[in-house]
Amino acid sequence: SRPRARYLGVYPGCMVHAGTTDSIAAFLAAGVNRSGDAVTSLGSTLVLKLLSDTRVESTEHGVYSHWFGNRWLAGGASNAGGAVLRQFFDDRQLAALSERIDPAVASPLDYLPLSRPGERFPVNDPALAPRLAPRPADDAEFLHGLLESLGRIEAKGYALLAGLGASPLRRVETAGGGARNPAWTRIRARLLGVAVARAAHTEAAYGAALLARDGSQRFA
Repeated sequence: SRPRARYLGVYPGCMVHAGTTDSIAAFLAAGVNRSGDAVTSLGSTLVLKLLSDTRVESTEHGVYSHWFGNRWLAGGASNAGGAVLRQFFDDRQLAALSERIDPAVASPLDYLPLSRPGERFPVNDPALAPRLAPRPADDAEFLHGLLESLGRIEAKGYALLAGLGASPLRRVETAGGGARNPAWTRIRARLLGVAVARAAHTEAAYGAALLARDGSQRFA
């Protein structure tokens, strides 16, 4: 309608063809099409999407499923993620410190890397407090602990989906800024026990373009 077009600031003749969320657009961009394949979006938060033959839901754990053709996108969104890394390091520091990390060696540090109290997935607890101590003197050790702890949240999330009846995890494509960190990718692969790679297309905008092109045929 014209009032809605004015409200949104778009041309009144603009056709709304299809729409989705940022994380689902990132999933589309990754080109995943086999049940058990997943996309983890490593942005300011950690978002998991698993292509599953079965629908799974759990409000207790923050798990939901989106209809995806004749299958389901099962997943959840943690409040933990890259935002907490930004509290301590910039891009240059993250790159330099990551080169000093041995991803084959597990960090003994156990953090809950939230930027503020409250978690959604894999535990739905609005009062859950961050845990970012102890902080070692070596920043590389500290970053290792943060990346490892984020990887544990991801692994716990996928294990939870499987426990609820979703298709077993086969491989993980990665989107978002964290996909550019090789050390983090190898840490995650060790914790998940499956192949982890950077998606060929990591931007949600690419997935939105695919949806605009193919949505009516693929999801009608």
